Amino acid sequence: MPTLTPTLWDEFTNGDRRACARLITLVENHPDAIPDVHDQLATRLGKAIRIGITGPPGVGKSTLNALLALGLADRGHRVGLIAVDPSSPFTGGAFMGDRVRMDRLVGDDRIFMRSLASREGTGGLSPATPYVADVLEGFGMDRILIETVGVGQAELDVMACADIVVLVLQPSTGDSIQSLKAGIIEAADIIVVNKADIPGVELALQALRFALGLGKGRKDRPVPPLMPTSAQQSEGIDKLLDEIEAQAKRLVDSGRHLEMRRARIAREIRSGIERCLWEKYAARADAESGIAHAAEDLARSGGSPYPFIGDACAKINITLDRKAETNDSQDR
Repeated sequence: MPTLTPTLWDEFTNGDRRACARLITLVENHPDAIPDVHDQLATRLGKAIRIGITGPPGVGKSTLNALLALGLADRGHRVGLIAVDPSSPFTGGAFMGDRVRMDRLVGDDRIFMRSLASREGTGGLSPATPYVADVLEGFGMDRILIETVGVGQAELDVMACADIVVLVLQPSTGDSIQSLKAGIIEAADIIVVNKADIPGVELALQALRFALGLGKGRKDRPVPPLMPTSAQQSEGIDKLLDEIEAQAKRLVDSGRHLEMRRARIAREIRSGIERCLWEKYAARADAESGIAHAAEDLARSGGSPYPFIGDACAKINITLDRKAETNDSQDR
């Protein structure tokens, strides 16, 4: 299995972009390498602002993302850009590769862009996305743009991955605002109506204001600003950048950025424990066959799966208790 070598790490820490690309490939394609990579990255993390760019297909997210990356770089930031594309059904790789629509970013040393395949990810992101963001932050990027695959409705994973969520819509969305999942609208910190140079932008803005409850707050979060832009005409981009930077400053100054980082780490710990427990159960010779037989029986009988789940958890507890007893006896 490929691993993080001392040579690769030295090249990475010395600013070698090819080493950064290889490290991203490592965490994307070899999840077993992630713990070792993260152990090395840990002291380099915690400062970057992660900005999720999400929305339905065809609203111009990629063009907008390219302009945001350039604008942030012009303001003195080092920018990482993660563009999640649909997977190829044949290779499992990113369908659009490195995105010809963003070719204006090629050769700009202030920006590091990487396309990822969504693969089995169900929330608009690749499972590797948070780890790739960590690699980019470890490489020195202090603003990281994360663009979700344009699947339209199932993009709430971006909330768990980003500090600021930008929802991108277009004027025609105003006619079908109710078809958008409430969750993603409520999750947005900024709502952009892109393609504002075509008819219908005012209707879309009115519909969105109504959907947001005419200015009512959302728990401890303010109503997101509505910002018309035209990525094709480069209009409204500076105001959008101003808003992103203002929100980033508020997050840091208020301590909210640290709170969000703590929440991400807690989720990763829980996820790691769940993976570990599953691996212990799956290591049993009868694990898969037991699940298959139980599913077959329950499908026919209409019974509940929870007795089986309880039994499986009990077996894991017995295994862990025996291991703990062995360790205690060795310590004595």
